[in-house]
Amino acid sequence: MMTDTTADREIVVTRLLDAPRELVFAAFTERDHVANWWVPGDTTIHEFDGQPGGLWRYSMPGPDGNLYPFRVKFIEIDKPARLVYDYGTDAEDAPEPVRTHVTFAEENGRTRVTLRLTFATAAARAEAAQYGAAAGAQQALGSLAGYLATL
Repeated sequence: MMTDTTADREIVVTRLLDAPRELVFAAFTERDHVANWWVPGDTTIHEFDGQPGGLWRYSMPGPDGNLYPFRVKFIEIDKPARLVYDYGTDAEDAPEPVRTHVTFAEENGRTRVTLRLTFATAAARAEAAQYGAAAGAQQALGSLAGYLATL
């Protein structure tokens, strides 16, 4: 019997944040919060619709000075427990987006956030791992932790 597994296509990171679950969930789904931790200050947000089927499109400057367009499509929003979105480059010829499942687990007034990034192929996962996808996800959660501490 074969089992369908995505383990060879996944990167999973988790972090315990010192903030209530509802606030952490809002930080992922509301433009005013997202702009303060997800993206560098000189990023341009072109549109943001944090509803199922909604898009968040933004351009972020790279180390080379060029602008890089990204797109998030919200798939499922189960407030405040779970969020599913597709994340990738905002271009016609873009590779398959990364399906990201985010869970928000309440732990004594704190929130454990788990990001499960599922790539289209094992090769795409390996390439992302080589370029530091797990470290980047941890860095983003670190930015989130820092932002939440200011609220």
